[in-house]
Amino acid sequence: MGGQLWWYVEPYDADVAAVVQQLKEREFEAGRYSPVIMFPAFPVTEDSPAPGAGHANIEEAREAADADGTRTILDVPGLAAHPEDWGMKQLSHEELVALFGTAPPTLEQIQACDELTDALGWGESLYVVVHEAGHPTHLSFVGDSSA
Repeated sequence: MGGQLWWYVEPYDADVAAVVQQLKEREFEAGRYSPVIMFPAFPVTEDSPAPGAGHANIEEAREAADADGTRTILDVPGLAAHPEDWGMKQLSHEELVALFGTAPPTLEQIQACDELTDALGWGESLYVVVHEAGHPTHLSFVGDSSA
């Protein structure tokens, strides 16, 4: 069985780890993860289904999802401290330039870039700081659920 791509765009905050944790908690409480919703739809909007958490906590949800993963950001253990560590990674300046021709990219550039997810293996995730008019405005998170 293959993985499923997931993505979120959140308002920028310099504390990326806190944004990831808040996003995980929001999606868990909403029940937007497998096995509550077998194949959550993206992008998440205010009209997205929110049946409520089907488990006592995120760890139980991940255990229930087993090898398929939750198919969401709940599968992310946290931010990787180093490129060789497991966890969500930030793209380097060189990777951004190779993908977008510039660094940092705009949200439109990120959303139009199919190559952004090409290098993701199952269970891997990354984030990009989105800029508009030279200022950070959003964080773009993308991942491929384990399978």
